[in-house]
Amino acid sequence: MEACPKTLIGNEQGVPDLSEFGDVYDLNFGLGEDHPPTSMMLRKEFQRTILYQQSSQENSMLASILLRPFPAVLQTARFGCVDDGVKSPVNAVHRVYIKTANDRTLKAEQQDAMIHRWPPRKVMVMNTDHSPFFSAPDHLLELILKSL
Repeated sequence: MEACPKTLIGNEQGVPDLSEFGDVYDLNFGLGEDHPPTSMMLRKEFQRTILYQQSSQENSMLASILLRPFPAVLQTARFGCVDDGVKSPVNAVHRVYIKTANDRTLKAEQQDAMIHRWPPRKVMVMNTDHSPFFSAPDHLLELILKSL
């Protein structure tokens, strides 16, 4: 049985580092202003630049309408080891990772760290932004079908 690698945090896990774009999030304080934020949302003016830069204007606008806040805890969450040997139910699931080569949200190094941390059965690469389901849906479907 392989030893569990160290617990990774933040950027090593693939948490987006969007500091090059400035202050990009609107924070929601569901438990009150005196508590940490409970969710966050990428500001509308940054969405196309960061998430949908290769999508059509029409798809980018649709994506913006569909985008919802996500839990703020994801920015600081620590994930323990899931690799407790081949008998682990989590390792029975065949994983495929589709790298997005022009991703401004998860840089190549972050995607590589995620792949290294929890190796999939197969890695495929798309020459797209963070949202291939909008920028290259036919190619994404093709890769998903190939992975089966």
